[in-house]
Amino acid sequence: MEKLGEKQNRQQKGLSSEIIFEKFCNKNGVSCIWLERDNEARIKFLENPQGKCPDFLCSKDNNQIFVEVKTHTLLTNMAREKIVNRKIIEFKAAGLSGGPTSEPFDPIPELKVPFEGYLRKASEKFKNIDNKNKFPRVLLLDGFLLGGFDIPVIFLGVYPSYRKDYKENNLVYVGLSKKHFGLFDSTGSNVSAIVYWNKNLKRYEGMANPRARIALLENDFKKFFEIHHD
Repeated sequence: MEKLGEKQNRQQKGLSSEIIFEKFCNKNGVSCIWLERDNEARIKFLENPQGKCPDFLCSKDNNQIFVEVKTHTLLTNMAREKIVNRKIIEFKAAGLSGGPTSEPFDPIPELKVPFEGYLRKASEKFKNIDNKNKFPRVLLLDGFLLGGFDIPVIFLGVYPSYRKDYKENNLVYVGLSKKHFGLFDSTGSNVSAIVYWNKNLKRYEGMANPRARIALLENDFKKFFEIHHD
């Protein structure tokens, strides 16, 4: 059973992520409506105004997207979360993905379980959007330390591939190859794309869902998630 303090910690982190995203939008000329707090907007954009809904409707230059913010807080407990984050930092510093700890541990299988929960819950919320509002639906992930290759592994089941360059005596990256089913293969067609904050590069990055009913185009991603300097 989840302890009260851990539940409050999850709720606080989730609200903080939503506020951070709203501030990002304000700085970059994006208008945000908190659907959960706006009854008029719920009536206008949802099939069931009393049902669950995504966090935001974002607008810029006559374009609109729905955004559901999910904060990564669903590991076993806060102590385990600290271990996972510390190990991921160590692996990334060494240029690795996964590796051994005092117990067998690879962050990707461990994170795949809660990420599937985030994807399914977001998909259910997007289902409540009225069919006439055919705007892209983005699942925005926050609060984790994975890198650019880890998201395709989890959601698409693809891994980076390399070939041996015998002349230079090193490995050359040649692209991504599919090794197993990812989360998008089993669920999530209501989700247009995954977007996440790359802490190392200090920018949002995104990955389109090839099975999405409504696509998030590259220009739309840039419009809403690129950092625009004055």
